[in-house]
Amino acid sequence: MNRSTYIPCCLAVLSGALLPLAFAPYHIWPLAMVSPALLLWLWQKTANPKSACAVGFCFGLGFFGVGVSWVFVSIHHYGNTSLPLAVLITALFVMLLALFIALQGYVSKRFFDPQWQPFQYLAFPGLWIGFEWLRSVILSGFPWLYLGYAGLDTPLEGYAPLGSVYAISWIFALHSVALCILCSGSRQRKIASGLLILLLWVGGAYLQKNPFVKALAKSYRLSLVQGNVKPFDKFTHEDPIGSTEKIYGTLTHAHWGDDLIIWPEGAIPLPLPYADAYLKHLDEQARQHGSTLITGIQVIDEAGSDYNALIALGMGQGLYYKVHLVPFGDFLPFDAWLRGLIGFFDLPMSSFKAGPKKQPLIHTPTLLLNPLICYEIAFPEQVRHTLQKADAIINVSEDGWFGRSLGPHQHLQIARMRALETGRTVLRATTSGLTAIIDPFGHIVAQAPPFEATVLSGTFQAMQGTTPWIRWGLWPLVLIVGLGLVLSKALLDWRGFVMLRG
Repeated sequence: MNRSTYIPCCLAVLSGALLPLAFAPYHIWPLAMVSPALLLWLWQKTANPKSACAVGFCFGLGFFGVGVSWVFVSIHHYGNTSLPLAVLITALFVMLLALFIALQGYVSKRFFDPQWQPFQYLAFPGLWIGFEWLRSVILSGFPWLYLGYAGLDTPLEGYAPLGSVYAISWIFALHSVALCILCSGSRQRKIASGLLILLLWVGGAYLQKNPFVKALAKSYRLSLVQGNVKPFDKFTHEDPIGSTEKIYGTLTHAHWGDDLIIWPEGAIPLPLPYADAYLKHLDEQARQHGSTLITGIQVIDEAGSDYNALIALGMGQGLYYKVHLVPFGDFLPFDAWLRGLIGFFDLPMSSFKAGPKKQPLIHTPTLLLNPLICYEIAFPEQVRHTLQKADAIINVSEDGWFGRSLGPHQHLQIARMRALETGRTVLRATTSGLTAIIDPFGHIVAQAPPFEATVLSGTFQAMQGTTPWIRWGLWPLVLIVGLGLVLSKALLDWRGFVMLRG
């Protein structure tokens, strides 16, 4: 690294490290505009695509090094991995994610001109969300820390039902462009940028007050059971079913009779068919009280395939197999080579098979429920495709693997965005937190205290109506972004042609 690149790279690391503060639990949302604006300014100062790539990579190191530091907690504290090796694995993961921003910098400098203001308005926001989307599909996908999540609890959240979190990411990136122009553009362009920002905020506020969905009259009683069972305890207990009944059965006892009772991911540690007798017992209890009990459980089918699943008992029906598996959590890539090398590669329940992409919804006598296990809720398009005609979304998770880190807070923020995008209540049950009831507008109606064995009770309503995001998906945004990139490139080439002719 030469001296001309050293200082920009150091600044990039610092500006990237600030960006996670825009998200939960800090919610300093202006950083979602300021930090990318600093990155754009640094790209403007770079001499060539290679330097822009290096600056982008350094920004990514700061961004993901702070933002996904919770991965280290899982690897070291719960994966029985030594400190040096856990640091190395986390660093490799961070560097892999940083490559996406590095490639974004290379593309910006190689095919566009970051100093040219039409690029800034037309291409920078499009490239930003394009690489966010790319991060959600490469190597199983990691759709975490999208800029748009910082827009929750601001007027900009009004755009989520139109184009999901991607739309808000695009708007934040557009704000970053406007900030750069406000600092260095002409007077006319500064005025235009200021007016653009004002227009976007007024538009978001208007959309907030004109929702696309409305609640039906009937309310349903709900209990989310948080057992606060440590990740490994349920696998080492001599009597797993007795332990489950002592914790979850005891907590549930006073809530039989509620319309819906939800236990978290893997609440029953003994897999089907071995837990069949206990499930029959729970099914009978739920039926006697007119309740639907939904719980996470491991399922082993006749062929020996292992699934991470949700099952409905009592008045409800349905069995859902998790579709989007977590690498190194639900399954181990290169299993034959890696398993047994270190404790982290031999975590319990790390050999699951993915369920079919099309599965029926879980249903009760009067409700259709869209089930999602763990970080499946982080994929906006998966939620959109599986929602169908669901009245509410269920999200169960085992976030205890990440302790008291940033991870559970970011996960809850993601769940809030899915509620806002779809116009559906999200009922989120976790083992140790953060358990919550989220209304169709992304607001937390009630939340259980973390790391306590407790029950979060409340009510919710089914919703009527469909958001534009559910109806049209990414296509409107793809059209806007595509036209912006094509127009930016065409104008840049035309300018070069005119300069050459002149």
